[in-house]
Amino acid sequence: MAVIFVVAYAYTFDSKVAMLGDNASYYMLGKALSQGEGYVSISSSSHNPNNHFPPGYPAIISVIMLISKDITFIKVFNGLLLMAGLWLLFEVLLKITENKAFSFTVTLLSVLNAHLLFYGSIMMSEVPFFFMSMLSLFFFIKVDFDKWTLKSPALIGSILTMIFAYYIRSLGVAILGGYVLFFLFKKNWKYAATYFIGFVIGFLPWFLRGQKLGGSSYMKQLTMINPYQPALGQADFGDFVDRFFNNFSRYITWEIPSAIFPIKEPAYGGSATGGEWFLGFVLLGLMIYGIWSLPKFRWLIAGYLLGNFAILMIWPDVWIGVRFIVPLAPLLLFVLLNGIYELVKKLYGSLGKKAVLSPLYLCILVLFAFSPVNKIHDQAKKEYSPAWKNYFAMGTWLKRNVKEKVTVSCGKPVLFYLYSDTYTSRYKFAQDPEELIKDLEEREVDYVVIDQVYGNTFRYLLPAVRKHPERFEQVHHLQYPDTYLLKFKR
Repeated sequence: MAVIFVVAYAYTFDSKVAMLGDNASYYMLGKALSQGEGYVSISSSSHNPNNHFPPGYPAIISVIMLISKDITFIKVFNGLLLMAGLWLLFEVLLKITENKAFSFTVTLLSVLNAHLLFYGSIMMSEVPFFFMSMLSLFFFIKVDFDKWTLKSPALIGSILTMIFAYYIRSLGVAILGGYVLFFLFKKNWKYAATYFIGFVIGFLPWFLRGQKLGGSSYMKQLTMINPYQPALGQADFGDFVDRFFNNFSRYITWEIPSAIFPIKEPAYGGSATGGEWFLGFVLLGLMIYGIWSLPKFRWLIAGYLLGNFAILMIWPDVWIGVRFIVPLAPLLLFVLLNGIYELVKKLYGSLGKKAVLSPLYLCILVLFAFSPVNKIHDQAKKEYSPAWKNYFAMGTWLKRNVKEKVTVSCGKPVLFYLYSDTYTSRYKFAQDPEELIKDLEEREVDYVVIDQVYGNTFRYLLPAVRKHPERFEQVHHLQYPDTYLLKFKR
């Protein structure tokens, strides 16, 4: 299995920086921690405390940076976490099912899941969260809950890793949901209280820090109609109802099927077909049956999955994409295959067959993995578009030729920071050029970048430059496509 993973990971590894933004923010925050500057945005001249991204993954990056700050090195470490997480997956499934062949099959299909392989080679929190959540489940299933003790290493390990998983991704609270539901059905109130209190104690430092800084930015975004258009205001009850049905529709018809079998890209912007609804409900039915058929830890898995989707159903419906359930893909695949396996066993038994059919026949599903994995491979080998090449080249030029610490206003500031190592900020989205110019002055901007990677550059920044050409001096120009570094005259 390890050999298969190494081959698949090497085949799909992408050394380029992903065009996401969050990955650059994680790197920036990790660098701030590694340099002893605290949990602050070091790409900003004001070094504002960060209150958006949970600190778990940046903390991991800060430790890696003690060895190397190289981005590729950090990416490879994510790959090691993915491999370790898949091994833990096998061990957890083996404990639950006591079926080595079945656990091997699910793990093999997870190893070749294109989404996991993709996120295994970028600086994002999905894979570290998957590893930490699997580690917590691994410790949890080793605890002897028939004996009351607080000294069990497995108990302590499962609580600490549950808390750390939450510090990597806020969705980690769903792990607590799985544990509590498990204890409720076992009527084990002591352990339910222990895990709940342990989580609250671990959660409090981050919560109190957030309150001191004005409240959690995630919670603020959650209550907006559209986080990308704050002017629309706060969501009311009707908005949350609409959000629930929009999210439910999208996850059932597109994102859950794609997370398990990444054969087809979700058709965002259109309506789901009748066939997609049918397939979605068939998969959902098989998964529910697969959970119900589990010999052990049924409510643990049910609670964990339900906790995740309860949160995702009230997520702003503009936050689309499979990425939110990538860490769940192996468990979704597990309950789906268990449903299929149990149904086939029943059918096999109804035909009078006494021998138990090996679950290895499910490995035939690996045929669905080849095309998505090849697609990830092709993406990894593609070069940046000329516009992105010039954008990053401009950052590199600035780093080599401007030695003092300056502030650059650009369309994708955190990505530009990776190459320029300067202070960066985004220009104000103001229709009035005078308002944008005034904002550049107030934030003491030294340079602006006219790029061709971000549409708002043409919508907001370029009109201000054209209206006040006397305020800007061309410093560097790259062609094909035209990309400019302009000095702003304050």
